[in-house]
Amino acid sequence: MKTPVDRAQTQPKRRNQKQPTNPAAAPKKLHNPWRWAFLILAGIVLGSAIFLGVRVFTPPTNAPKVTTVAGAPSLTVALDRKQVNQLTQHYLDDYLKDSKIKYQFRVEETSVLLVGTVQFLGSPIQFNLVLMPYVQDNGDVQLRAKQLAIGSLNVPVSFVLGFIQSSYKLPQWVSVDSKHSAIMLHLTKFKTAAGFQVTAKRLDFADDQFVFNVYLPD
Repeated sequence: MKTPVDRAQTQPKRRNQKQPTNPAAAPKKLHNPWRWAFLILAGIVLGSAIFLGVRVFTPPTNAPKVTTVAGAPSLTVALDRKQVNQLTQHYLDDYLKDSKIKYQFRVEETSVLLVGTVQFLGSPIQFNLVLMPYVQDNGDVQLRAKQLAIGSLNVPVSFVLGFIQSSYKLPQWVSVDSKHSAIMLHLTKFKTAAGFQVTAKRLDFADDQFVFNVYLPD
């Protein structure tokens, strides 16, 4: 049985019917447009999946390298909160002796406290930044901002950390990540004048015990 399209194709053309002057320019009709739409949509979905898969499983080129200390630790040292604060204060007093901006770093009963000043509207204002420490697998320590007290001002943590990063004199083994509200202590990059290296093993606030691995120079 012939369809209407087949009948139209078998009927003779009338003489007075106008023919297109340029047959090649006449648009071609797509047979089964739903099939073409499905193929195009499937191609878009497949291409997006491949793109996302490559982005997810390709390691970023600017990923920070994790530093480790070679060899086994020579000894393990356990300190209490008071001893850690004494060592930290002694280090900062010597490191900041020529710096105009002073700051304090103290271990409290349940957290770490960073006390300093920040310039706000042209005036120095003291702030207290509460940080929670997390020991990394390689012995570094990440300090995550938990609470900020800066008078009655409502200042975001990222602003204070950005000011610290740009204006404070920090050791080379300390980095500030204002975007993620964190400070990283790269202890694996720290070395004393005598060549000692120290990494964190366990920070136990409840038992007031802070354990560190000590690496002696060869």
